[in-house]
Amino acid sequence: MLQTEYAIADMTLSGREERPDRPRGIVLALHGGGYSAGYWDYPAHSLLRLAAERALLAVAVDRPGYGAAFAHPMPLARQADVVLDLIDALIAREGPLPVLVTGHSMGGILALIAAANPRAEALLSAIDVSGVPLRYPAAMQQALSARVLPDGETHFPPNAPDHCRTLFFGPDGTFDPDALAFAEELARPVPGAELPDAANAPRDLPAVMRHIRLPVRMTFAQDEASSIATPDIAAAARADLAASRRADVRFEPATGHNISLHHAASPFHRGMLDWFDTILEGK
Repeated sequence: MLQTEYAIADMTLSGREERPDRPRGIVLALHGGGYSAGYWDYPAHSLLRLAAERALLAVAVDRPGYGAAFAHPMPLARQADVVLDLIDALIAREGPLPVLVTGHSMGGILALIAAANPRAEALLSAIDVSGVPLRYPAAMQQALSARVLPDGETHFPPNAPDHCRTLFFGPDGTFDPDALAFAEELARPVPGAELPDAANAPRDLPAVMRHIRLPVRMTFAQDEASSIATPDIAAAARADLAASRRADVRFEPATGHNISLHHAASPFHRGMLDWFDTILEGK
């Protein structure tokens, strides 16, 4: 795994890469709120490693407001332009390879916004999103909507370990105990500029999804606790993705919100890459 940086516009983004000898495509992975690029590189189930083993250049980037770009917090609509600029730069460096953008939670919201951007059709082959909040419990919605930064602050504190265990992990036995320690190491301050996008996702995302033409794979965790994920919500998502050339809305069994840190991570990642292959093969 290579720690790397990307100069995009007026900022530097930090990230991780796993490079095969001859890449046949690119997987760009976007982490969720309060985490970092390392979310996709949990040693037991690393998406970066699995992608590189299948001749895909795997890139996990610290989003604006995190890592090297900590001083550049911004709403997700602006982050979408940064993501598309990064893809432009990767294609310029690597050649005209197909690109899959995968995003988790806040990163999933970002991937959907990027896919709805008119620039996306020329740059992306497909997107894969998980942990996207399409409905919150009333108390969670109220708490998110009410959060306000103190004067002069740009970031909220990292999520507390107990908060993460309760909302982001499934029942005992669906993950290794060291995944909790790994998640604690990943925890980062949350940029205040992006939090309204999370709070407003249930209101705003249906209209965003209706503009997406690209193939979309959307996964809900069976034991999701940070938002409400039911068959009715999945059915509504399929309806909102009707313009997509191919939409697969599904549930991943035996996992909580942080799918990539559970036992289900490796089959989930392999399924993601299998799905990308079928898109590239036109199946």
